Amino acid sequence: MTWFLKGENACFFITFVRFLIYNSKFMNKTKYYFSFLALFFMGSLAAQNVSENENRLKNDTARVAICGFVPRQYNDVPDGFLVKAETMGTFSDGDFAPFWLTNNQFGLGSAETNKEYLRINSLLNRNYGSGNSNVLLSVGIDMLVSHNLQSDFYFHQLYADLKYKKALLSVGAKERYSLFKNKDLSTGGMTLSANARPIPQVEVSIPDFITVPYTKGYLQFMGGLSYGWFGDDKFKRKNVDDGYYAEKVLYHRKYGFLKFEKVPEWSFIVGAEMDTQWGGHFYHAGEYWEKGSAKIGDFFKVLLPMKGGGDSNLTDRQNIVGNVYGSTHFIVSHKRKDFTVKAYHEHFFEDHSGLFFKNMPDGLYGIEVNLNKKGWLTGILFEYLHTKDQSGPFLWDKNDAIPVQVSGGDNYYNHVDYASLTNYGFVLGNPLLTSPIYNKGQSLTVYNTRLSSFNGGISGYIISDLKYRALVTYSRSWGTPFVPSRSIRNQFSSMLETVYTNRNLRDWTFSGAVAYDNSNMVGDNVGVQFKISKLFRIQ
Repeated sequence: MTWFLKGENACFFITFVRFLIYNSKFMNKTKYYFSFLALFFMGSLAAQNVSENENRLKNDTARVAICGFVPRQYNDVPDGFLVKAETMGTFSDGDFAPFWLTNNQFGLGSAETNKEYLRINSLLNRNYGSGNSNVLLSVGIDMLVSHNLQSDFYFHQLYADLKYKKALLSVGAKERYSLFKNKDLSTGGMTLSANARPIPQVEVSIPDFITVPYTKGYLQFMGGLSYGWFGDDKFKRKNVDDGYYAEKVLYHRKYGFLKFEKVPEWSFIVGAEMDTQWGGHFYHAGEYWEKGSAKIGDFFKVLLPMKGGGDSNLTDRQNIVGNVYGSTHFIVSHKRKDFTVKAYHEHFFEDHSGLFFKNMPDGLYGIEVNLNKKGWLTGILFEYLHTKDQSGPFLWDKNDAIPVQVSGGDNYYNHVDYASLTNYGFVLGNPLLTSPIYNKGQSLTVYNTRLSSFNGGISGYIISDLKYRALVTYSRSWGTPFVPSRSIRNQFSSMLETVYTNRNLRDWTFSGAVAYDNSNMVGDNVGVQFKISKLFRIQ
């Protein structure tokens, strides 16, 4: 292995070996053996890693893709095989790991104060045909060996994408970001965010805006729909002392957006996304209760929300199939030569009352400024999250005795059958509605749903190769509509992260972050997080 211990590969080798030695007492033999196989695999790749000038891919789209997702812009993606190896360590003191070192990382975290992982993320791109007949195949495999995460070893992403012209078919578990949100500075979408582990699904979509015929380019459209399933049954059984959870839960998502752009300087986006938890077996106090219907006809009933049939569970018969939730988006952007300003409102709903804006002013409000230059300050963002209304405090489904419908008490992210909108303990939406991972295994309930929260963020470059971002968040919680807190809960969370890359380092990236919490929602915490990654390019 002398070839592997030379130059730039020595650092990765030493980090990996230290990781294996530290975790040897935590892993079983199978997972530990896999780690050594992964080390051998990475060593083999390093041996094949020829000079930068000969083998470097010529499009930065590939660099973006290997960071965890196939980019939304698929044009001119080059052929090639890329492998990114990354090690991460979080070290903290307090009740939990700091909030922004845990959340909005696609579930690659936990509430544990100290955690580490080794991640090997590979992406294969192949183009077939040319011009308008071009077909792009992308296959991603993303594996982790970890300590103090939900699993010692698991596939974080495993998917295949097939794109023809403007249409995309995606099969598997893949990181999907919040729609139209700043990935570095935003707290994340209310329906879909980067907070939870990816959900396996089959999606058909038009992922980028296309021009609507006969509109002279003034009107564009994007959208998609998918069906999937939750794979966190084992996690739920181990982390619900109160015994309220659902297994074998299915997932459905659909979204559609229109973009109006008569002049290049101004654009307006409006649309909605709607997701559904459905099917499943329900457990109350640890005992089987009933199950949701998951027959062929129910696929259409969640596509076009309808009431359940006679074989459905009681909740679906009284309302509509599954736990439906979503957001309506309104976005205005103004482009200038030196900067772009964007203002947005994401209005969240969980039933008809929210869908028809009876829960105003609930939602996420934001304004973002991006400077079109590389300097000390490149991005500024401010967000306000309000979830205190929830269509009022009272809920009553009409019956023969009292034929009155009162649609209130929405209790965001919680549900009578599915417990909560979570995957492996992380909420699927905005993480400021505190995830159940902070409940220490007692319940899957989201206890802080009535919030008033402020978030500010800036980003830029300290020097040309050293990027930074800073977040400061303050939140107040009144509990939930049905279980209000005895006193107002407060949360102050902050983070400063720097990322160093240099062309001469041949695809090495070094990042470090420090974060601090002062909170009676997620505890008083302080900690640091370090990441080292190496990108290998093979053609």
